[in-house]
Amino acid sequence: MSVKGYENEIYALQTRHTSYIIRVGEDRIPENVYWGKRIDRIEDFAGEASPAPVNMQAPHCLREECASFGGMRFKESSMKVCFADGVRDFRIGRVYVETEENRLELVLEDECYPFRVRLCYEVFEEEDVIKKWRIVENTGEAPVVLERIFSAQFGLPGTGYESLNYNGRWGMEFQAVSEKITSGKKVYESFHGLTAHGNNPVFIVHKGLEEPFRENQGEVWFGSLEYSGNFKTIVEAVDAGFLNIVIGINDTDFAWTLKSGESFEAPAVYAGYTDGGLEDMSHRMHRFCRRHLMPSGLADKPLPVLYNSWYSTAFDVKCEEQIALAEKAARLGVELFVVDDGWFVGREHDRAGLGDWYVDRKKFPQGLKPLTEAVRGLGMRFGLWIEPEMVNPESRLYRLHPDWIYRYQTREVLMGRNQYILDMSRQEVLEYLAECLDTLLSENDISYIKWDMNRYASEMASGGLPAEEWKSLWHRHSLGVQWLINTLREKHPEVEFEACAAGGGRVDYGAMRRFDEYWPSDNTDPLDRLFIQENYSHLYPVKYMRAWLTDDFGMDGRKIPLSFAMHSAMCGSLGIGTDLNRTSEEKREEIKGYVETYKRIRNTVQLGELYRLRSLKNSDIQCVQYVGDGQSAVFVFLDHERYGDPLQSITLRGLKEDSLYRFVLDDREIVKSGAYLMQAGIGLRLCGDYDSRLLILEEINA
Repeated sequence: MSVKGYENEIYALQTRHTSYIIRVGEDRIPENVYWGKRIDRIEDFAGEASPAPVNMQAPHCLREECASFGGMRFKESSMKVCFADGVRDFRIGRVYVETEENRLELVLEDECYPFRVRLCYEVFEEEDVIKKWRIVENTGEAPVVLERIFSAQFGLPGTGYESLNYNGRWGMEFQAVSEKITSGKKVYESFHGLTAHGNNPVFIVHKGLEEPFRENQGEVWFGSLEYSGNFKTIVEAVDAGFLNIVIGINDTDFAWTLKSGESFEAPAVYAGYTDGGLEDMSHRMHRFCRRHLMPSGLADKPLPVLYNSWYSTAFDVKCEEQIALAEKAARLGVELFVVDDGWFVGREHDRAGLGDWYVDRKKFPQGLKPLTEAVRGLGMRFGLWIEPEMVNPESRLYRLHPDWIYRYQTREVLMGRNQYILDMSRQEVLEYLAECLDTLLSENDISYIKWDMNRYASEMASGGLPAEEWKSLWHRHSLGVQWLINTLREKHPEVEFEACAAGGGRVDYGAMRRFDEYWPSDNTDPLDRLFIQENYSHLYPVKYMRAWLTDDFGMDGRKIPLSFAMHSAMCGSLGIGTDLNRTSEEKREEIKGYVETYKRIRNTVQLGELYRLRSLKNSDIQCVQYVGDGQSAVFVFLDHERYGDPLQSITLRGLKEDSLYRFVLDDREIVKSGAYLMQAGIGLRLCGDYDSRLLILEEINA
């Protein structure tokens, strides 16, 4: 069993390599007394007193599983309720415990009010992951208002921790920042209406080391929230001598009223511990995602090579021209042809058309069928771009239903990117979108949808709810998006869905549950992408990372060789976005060769284990290795040569010591043992600016 109890006091959540120990003492407060390497003898934890500094009073000094606001605690709480009479704290009167083979549920009842909290746990033993979430229930007659309901709380003893999260903006997502937490608290959050481009809904806490933190060394505690809306993570150095971590739905402008008999379920957090550094954390979470989070249809299948028409045609989409473009793409070896923005009614520019998800008959006189048939005839599948949460004022939908957006009636509606946000809390809005998009998918041979969202939320007020419930709209919007994508997936399980929000604004485990891949950034600069992709891969699988080759990299105006650009894109799920109408035949042939090479290593890159060997953040080169079944792919990047020293040496990881591996380097075929490659390494020369190499190692019999 992966969940064990001892004398109705100690409960152990056991994975293959870790233990998470909870104690419920005489004070009825569940506390986390240990989280780390596995300890099998759980009775060792019985009778141990919780350490508390002099003059400190419980429960403030306890590493609680569910600290509620108030009640002689002054650290950050993970829950705040307001009862009908104005009482604003929750005090545990009774605790019920339910256990199964891999599940634990602690039911906490208030000592006075008919209200209870269910702390839920599930153990994924093989993946070394623990799932935590909670459900609150109003079992009385009077309403209860939730002012904060986070998903989970964690406590780590002692001091000396660092917290890693991300800083960024549009085009600069996933900029990793690690900071010491010596006093006070660090808050990572979004109140943009979705995950957004700055912080990410995760925590990564590592123990500060005397030497720099390295990829495959050091203790790491980590967790990721399964949620695509406003989130908050707080990492706090408590004055009682421990680290307090809370994570869940952001309580900024949030309130949820539970009427009699109603319940509220907070989204799940998936958490783990390793003493093998960021590398082992990534391996565990990548495996876990593929086995338990990704939609089952494509979880174990590599994604196709994609071509997107945006950089070739922008809004100027016409049927015959798209067919001609598809013919060029097919000759490159592309497997999925995607028409981006501009295919629907009124979409000549970004000021009109959103909300009217009907094929523009001026551009497609016979509908999409001639194009989809041509694409299929070329051996490719067909896809489209949509942005269902948005509406332009210049659209049929807005003219008919101006009340279907978030707005204050006494204010001018704020415009963002020439569009408004549809009120996804209203069922009639969701049903309209579901009907439009279901019809589109049912009447056309569409295999892929790129789901975009290009502006943040504001003015969260709805004509469909009384004003006293408007603070629930942020969460209701997220639930509405979930309902819509779930409805479409249920009706069209064969369709591949990509999550995009002006780039990486919706990269989270909530989206992973419902989408098949992410668009991590609108920034396609190959050098910038190396940094974005490296940090993205900490908790998110490579397969979910779409990476494109484009002509205009958009951000920095660099002139980068095709080889470097292609190698950068080949580090993820490859896409092509070059303007093939202006690309020479010679360059198209070169791209075709890279596509063929990518297909040779695709399974290893998308489904294998990732090793971040070197980083341009602290090295002369970037080196990333993928290890699959009998094969390894190694990409090496140099941004510019330093001091006339072109020789680089890299040692590999993840190979079999006793196996032999064949690879080609500088037109020479080389055979080395796994032990040699991982200990002595490979020497190679990179010179000048933006040089790169791809080494493909094939395991051979000794």
